[in-house]
Amino acid sequence: MSISTDLYRTFLGVGLHLSFSKAAKEIGVSQSAISQSIKQLEKELNMVLFERTTKSVSFTPEGKELFDTVAKAFSILDNGVTQLQDRLTHEQESVKLAATDTLCRHFLLPYFKIWQEQEQETGLQITNRPSPDCVTMVENREVQLAIVNTYEGLESNPQLEVIELQTMQDIFVGGPFYKGMGTVDVNRLLQEPLLLLTQGAASRVFFDKLTNKAFKKPSFELGSLDVLMDLVEINMGISLVPDFFVKQKIKEGRVVEIKTDIVVPPRKIALVRSRLLPISQGAAKFIDLLLKK
Repeated sequence: MSISTDLYRTFLGVGLHLSFSKAAKEIGVSQSAISQSIKQLEKELNMVLFERTTKSVSFTPEGKELFDTVAKAFSILDNGVTQLQDRLTHEQESVKLAATDTLCRHFLLPYFKIWQEQEQETGLQITNRPSPDCVTMVENREVQLAIVNTYEGLESNPQLEVIELQTMQDIFVGGPFYKGMGTVDVNRLLQEPLLLLTQGAASRVFFDKLTNKAFKKPSFELGSLDVLMDLVEINMGISLVPDFFVKQKIKEGRVVEIKTDIVVPPRKIALVRSRLLPISQGAAKFIDLLLKK
């Protein structure tokens, strides 16, 4: 089957924006031309790609499957051209990365060390923000990549490519005062002093959803998980944190895991990039580093 790549490029534009008018503006043609191209592609493929209403456009199941394939294909093409141009111009700009403080300190440090040893001519510019803010920086083209804790709605944006790096398990922890408590039911747990991250952080959104906000006002709300853990260690209250973050502290007896009847689902650490931008050679190498280790 021979179908014009222009039709697929038009389909990609509509899929990225879920809007005929925005795709037309980006490509530089009329909305009518976009509509005709999509109709032609649907006819040639003999399938409906979009559900259309007067105000919105959404993928059909077949359309979403095709979109993922087309996005990957054009990404390979665009990235290959960009990386070739990088090599020809000997461009060695820094890779711009956004990540949370916690992920930088407790997940990314080994990768930073390897990067410094292997890629001495290309630096890393790192901005620390809560996960949703990191993703916003990708959307606004302020950074090339974001390393974040996943949260509800992240993977629904067709303009973003979300690549899972690792699963993580959150656990409830307290200071030595809580040692030997046994299994604590949800009602008792939520009456204890709670130490939480501030509103807007992905971990706080996760906690609020997990408990249906059925808790009294937190004793402390902080922007730093490290400071929060300092309070946990001196028996100021209970918190919910990733297990990899407190593994050593539990081993040393500085904090204890609190068993509860709350079922805590695992979360994911993910890499996020924009499908609207080609990947530079440096960013591609950093992605490869994250996926290999």
